[in-house]
Amino acid sequence: MEDVEVVTESGTGMLATASWEAFTTSQGTPFHTGRFLRSWWHDRLAKNPASKLITVKVVDDEHVIGICAFELDSDRLSFAGGRDVVDYMGPVAVAGREKEVAAALARLMFDALPWTRACLAGLVHNDAAAQAIVDEIVRIAPTAVVAPYDQAPQIEAAPQGYLALLNSKRRGDILRKRNRLVEAVGELELVVSTRDTVADSLERLLAWKSDAGPATREFVAEYGDFVRTMVAELAAVDACHVVELHAAGRPLASAIMLAHGNTASIYNMAYDMNLTTEGQAQAGLAPGVVLVSLLAERNLDRGLRFDFLKGAQDYKLRLGGVPVDLIDITVER
Repeated sequence: MEDVEVVTESGTGMLATASWEAFTTSQGTPFHTGRFLRSWWHDRLAKNPASKLITVKVVDDEHVIGICAFELDSDRLSFAGGRDVVDYMGPVAVAGREKEVAAALARLMFDALPWTRACLAGLVHNDAAAQAIVDEIVRIAPTAVVAPYDQAPQIEAAPQGYLALLNSKRRGDILRKRNRLVEAVGELELVVSTRDTVADSLERLLAWKSDAGPATREFVAEYGDFVRTMVAELAAVDACHVVELHAAGRPLASAIMLAHGNTASIYNMAYDMNLTTEGQAQAGLAPGVVLVSLLAERNLDRGLRFDFLKGAQDYKLRLGGVPVDLIDITVER
């Protein structure tokens, strides 16, 4: 194995460097980018000032071949990003260099960082960098517990078109929901936010989410400011939009969409609850499902991957999502 250099820093300085942004723009997920992680850390540090952010670059001959960000909270080590708001965490590595990056990160973890318990979540089981870090940690700590804790439904491709990907029952169900909504409110249109409109569109989504029930109201109260900061940061480089479903100029539902490489991800979604309670004609409408189906269709038909992100809810599976396990590693020492 070639010798590689491990560069570490505390705080967000490394996240703002051109090398981190360039690497994570071409590799990994939106959750690994500096703009996302800085937004998350700003919120996290405000709520837990004692916590420390540790950023790591693995470098070979001045070229970055891997990155990772950790949080050290007292004696507990985790990947940067909380399970409530971050779907994918852990290392990112250049293809073919995953084992070297994992070995370097594991040496750092076990030899240099002061922790007694590590809870490392957000790893995608079929990702090479994730599997490499799992294998390396288990090699060093055979008592480590590796287990799935959630799933993220995805659609890799739809070469014949999104609707053709679905079986006849699911395709018919989606088309009925779309037609039913058109009959009730008129022709549908997807409206994509601009940098000038994204803030207003986001506030509407968060208001709808607060109205949806106690759990979502608590989410908005706890994480609304983080979502505002994150969306503003990513929208500034066209990596995030709020897409609204309109009929006759009226917003019906909306979703936060993240764009990264060849993948479109739906980060959060809400709809106007009043639409389904305005009378007998509106009973049984499904504006949220219709919106997500249209977003999946539009992005897949453009040749992109579509990621429903964490949570294998039934509607995601009925819309064609194929669940992928998310795993975590727990280590005591």
